[in-house]
Amino acid sequence: MLTTGVHAWLYAAIGLYGIAWGLAVFHRRRPAAGALAIGFILQSLYLIGRGWLGGVFVVHPIVEGPFLLPWCLALIAMVRSFAFPKAPMGGLLGLVTAFSLFCLFYSKGIIPPSPKRESVWAALFFLSESMAHALFYAAAWMAVLSLAGKGHPHAYYTWLVWGFSLYTVAQMTGALWCFIGWGNTFSWNSRHLSSAAIWTFFAATLHLQFVPKWKPKSALLAVAGGLLVLYISYGNYPHEVRHLRVGG
Repeated sequence: MLTTGVHAWLYAAIGLYGIAWGLAVFHRRRPAAGALAIGFILQSLYLIGRGWLGGVFVVHPIVEGPFLLPWCLALIAMVRSFAFPKAPMGGLLGLVTAFSLFCLFYSKGIIPPSPKRESVWAALFFLSESMAHALFYAAAWMAVLSLAGKGHPHAYYTWLVWGFSLYTVAQMTGALWCFIGWGNTFSWNSRHLSSAAIWTFFAATLHLQFVPKWKPKSALLAVAGGLLVLYISYGNYPHEVRHLRVGG
């Protein structure tokens, strides 16, 4: 069973991500890519195993944000390493390592399943939201490089576009999930309002590209957007930890 020592897969993946980062810092690109790929596979096994922690397979634990986000970042780092073989890997691998280390301190059990959480729309919402967050963090890092005069000056913009597109998908799937589970598509609570704040911020950031006065400041806005996502998403996790959990 995948649940036998399932958390060991996570610890091994985190270790390999750290090794990959260290190798990338010392310009050992090929071994770094290998360590990243193995870590990604191990974390994939861990995520699948999370689905069985309650004894019956459920999807929601697989797409829980703190555990899915490093996986999304690792996937982005792998795709980028194949698409741009000469591009530096250290920055993205640093993000993968940092966010995966958070998993060591976060509650690893699962929230007992309920019909509302097991909707396919819920899974699609959390998956698209986590991938969008990962793209926003990647864009913020690329913007930092741009501000430092390293790399292509506008490379971060493509990441912002993809992140915003996926975040828009997250808003639509989240609205459908909300309607099916609670009978409305929007609620005036902190979760919905914070999602709306992130969406409107990045919508404004992308459209300000067409205002000449603001275009030079777009890299700063990309960094600010990454910090906004970090503050909102990780600021909410202490509340999530208070939920009753099993299998951790």
